[in-house]
Formats: sequence, structure tokens, C-alpha cells
Amino acid sequence: MNPCRRIKMQGASMKNRIEGDNILIIGAGVGGLSAGILLLLLGYRVTIVEKNHLPGGLMRSYVRRGIDCPVGVHYVGALGDDEPLGKMFQALGISVEDLFFRMGGRGIVDRYLFDDFVFDLPAGLDAYEENLRRACPADGKALDILMKNMRETARRMKEPSFILNQGDPFQNMDQFRPMGELLDELGASPRLRAILAVPCQLIGVGLGECPVIFHHMVLAGYLLSSWRPKSGGNRLADVFIDRFTSLGGRLMLGAGVQKIEVAGRKVKGVLLENGEDLPADAIVAAIHPRVIAGLLAEADLRATLRERILSLQETEGVVVVHAGVDASAHLVPDHNTYRLHHNRHGVIEDGTFYQLRHAGNGVNLLSAITHSAYNDWKSWEKTITGRRGAAYEEKKQLIADEVLGRAEDVFGPFKNLRILDVFTPLTVRDYVNCPRGACYGLLRSAGQLMKIASVSRLSVGGLFSAGQNTVAPGLLGCILGSFQVAAKIAGSERYAACFPQLL
Repeated sequence: MNPCRRIKMQGASMKNRIEGDNILIIGAGVGGLSAGILLLLLGYRVTIVEKNHLPGGLMRSYVRRGIDCPVGVHYVGALGDDEPLGKMFQALGISVEDLFFRMGGRGIVDRYLFDDFVFDLPAGLDAYEENLRRACPADGKALDILMKNMRETARRMKEPSFILNQGDPFQNMDQFRPMGELLDELGASPRLRAILAVPCQLIGVGLGECPVIFHHMVLAGYLLSSWRPKSGGNRLADVFIDRFTSLGGRLMLGAGVQKIEVAGRKVKGVLLENGEDLPADAIVAAIHPRVIAGLLAEADLRATLRERILSLQETEGVVVVHAGVDASAHLVPDHNTYRLHHNRHGVIEDGTFYQLRHAGNGVNLLSAITHSAYNDWKSWEKTITGRRGAAYEEKKQLIADEVLGRAEDVFGPFKNLRILDVFTPLTVRDYVNCPRGACYGLLRSAGQLMKIASVSRLSVGGLFSAGQNTVAPGLLGCILGSFQVAAKIAGSERYAACFPQLL
């Protein structure tokens, strides 16, 4: 018998957080799908409701002129067999090798092109330290401390406690102060500060606000191992969906939630926008915290918690340009490229991420990502995708021309260039119901950590949040948050019996 189901039958000895086995999940992004798979493996009955007609969230790509354009997954770290994301994929029953290939085969994962120097992010901590010491010879003492911390972070990320103890094996509160503050204390040079600021860009937090532990975890994840999807995001999304449905999960698409129903301080189910009532013993809301608050009646959420949720700051948005280029003239490198500009203090003031991928039929896909504030698009805030008018399209075209013009300084004159698509924070907002279109989610700054932590402790019985995580951002954080939710719902005994490989 499945050990998960055996523990379930011994319910009298368990202290589960909920009574009953009927779980409803709101949102079919990677957080919702991962939570659904885990809860099915734990023996629960699971339904996911998704307001869009295509599940997958930011994990899913879209097609323009026959070319698959990624949205949220360009490359990921820590997918090795003994690394946290790799171990979680194994527990989910999803093959890493079928979906990703390992980067760094030629020694480089990322290339940082600054105005006055070039820095290569290699595969592995030892090679990274060697490159740092070569690039910043005057920072020897600072690097002694930083690399010791980095190695300790990488070691702890590979321990079972990283996944089991709510993703937080780090007890030193000093790790939660801003990275910029630590570098000030160490007397880091502007060049070292600029290099170390790049991982902060990956979670949308400036060096002066990014907690030390977030910086180290993001960077250590990519140094442990870096991986790029073998094909587009549609394949990635479909694998998660197939895994969920093959285990018996029910997926309802075009099913927007109007209200989370609560009685006696416990969830009872949801009311869909079409008027249908769906009962549930527990609800996992794998959606933005502000959206969760909006689905609860005023009296269902403590006033102080509601105020805290509504005051949470988000990261800046992005503009993404996808363009096709001639494959014979623009070969696909084994690394990503960052074009960055920093001031005399080492603060990155502007930058663009570039990735070239094989697209087939003699075309390669160039993806360019750069920051864009939500307020830059305020004039079209009350419009919807596809109906924003000529002025909006003209502004997107101007930005695309500028971004691709700068890209030619990196890749040389483009041959057979054609713009496939440009999307903005408003596009992301409409696509995944994120209030301000921040693809990096909540601002994980040192000053906002306690507020974010409160999101996982909602004051309604049987209501759990997923999709956001206070320790790790991105794909790692979303999936890690799903493991946390599964452990909370099932209890430690049932959880441990089902996933012994994580012990």
C-alpha cells in the first residue's frame, strides 16, 4: 500500500491542519500545479480552478509566427540531482533531463558586459572565486569573507532542512540585512559591487535593499548548476499539467473565483464567477496576496493583516522584446548576456538581459528584457490586452527599436531581424492577475521581510497561500512554497512517509 495512504487511514493519530480530504487550489501556475501534484501524492482529492483558458501561468510560453516565445522561465539554477530544485522535481515525479539541458559546458553561464570591463560567471564556486579575484585584485579580504559565506549557503541549500524546515535553515539574522550594507562594511570596490549587484537584478531588488541571504541563495543556485529549457514554456507547462491530471487531479479552466466562502473562521469553498459553488475542506490560494485579500469578505480577514497585505510593495516590471534573427549569422552561444551600466559607486543604473535560443527553420530567437515601471504605462491602466490603441503600440515599438539597437552593439548588425512581440507590465498584469504586472512578484527587500512572512499566516482556518515565498524567489521559490503548504496540510508524519527522499 502507498505509505501516504496508509498514514491517511491512521487519521485518528494524526493532528492534521484540516478535517477532510477535499482540497481546492486557486491558480494553475507552477505554484498551484506543484501544490496539486504533491497533495495528490499525499492522498488528497484535488481540484484546481484557473480563470484563464490556458493553465501554466508565467511558466507557459506563447507562439508568434510559429516561434515559441518564453515568458517567465529563461534559465534556472540548482536542478542537479542533489540540489534543492532537482530534489523537488524528483519528488514531483517530473524529469529534469526531459525538460532542461545544463549550461556552462564551455565554462560560461552568464557574461556581464560593463562599460569598462567584462566579467564571466562560470559554472562552479571555485571558478567563480577565481574570476572574482582576477577581476577585483584589491578586494582580497572582502572576497575571503564573501566566498566563505557563499560556500556555506550552497552547502545548506543542499541539506534536507532547506526544503523541510519551511525553506529556512538560516538562523543568523545578520543574513537578512541589505547586501549593500555588508559590502559597505567590507569596503568593497565599485567594480566588485557592480558584479555582485547582478544577482539582485534576477529578483528585482536593488543591491541596497536585497537581503544578504537572498543574494547568496540566488547566486549559489546558479553556481551549483544552471539549466536552460530544451524547448519552450508550453512543454514545461504541459508536463506539470499532465502529471497533475494523471494522478487524478481535476483542472477547471475559465473558472474565475468571485469569493472565498468562510463560515466560523474556516473556509467552506469558493463561489465562481459563473455562480457555481465548489465546497472544499481546505483552499490553497496560489495567487497574488492582494487578490487573496480581495476574495475574502471584510470581516474574514483581520484588519491589520488586510492592511499589511494591501501595503506590500512589488518589484519593478519589465518590457520584453522577442525578435527573430538569421540563425546562420547569429549563432546561439552557451551563455546569457547582460549589458550593464554602473555609476562610479558600482550601482547598476541600467541594464538589459539578452538570450539567443534555437527556434528552427533557419531562425534563432533573441529575447531582450529590461526594467520598466508600471507607472510608465499608467495612461493605459484601465485598458485590456489587445485593446490599448495606436499610441500604446507606438510606444512599444519605440522601446523595441531602442533595445534592439543597443543589442547590435553586443551581437553586431542583425540579419533578417523581425520583431515578433513586445510585452509590458500591463501584459503580465492581465495574463496572471498580478495587480501591477511585476513578474518578479513581491519586493523581497530587507525592510519588507516581516510583512511578506505574514502572508503565509492567514487568519482563516483551512486557507493557505502559495506561489510566493519569503526565502527563495523565482521557480525555486514557487515550488518550495508548494512543498511548505503540502507539509502544513498533511502534517509531518504523513508528509515524511510520502517523501522519504527529502529526509
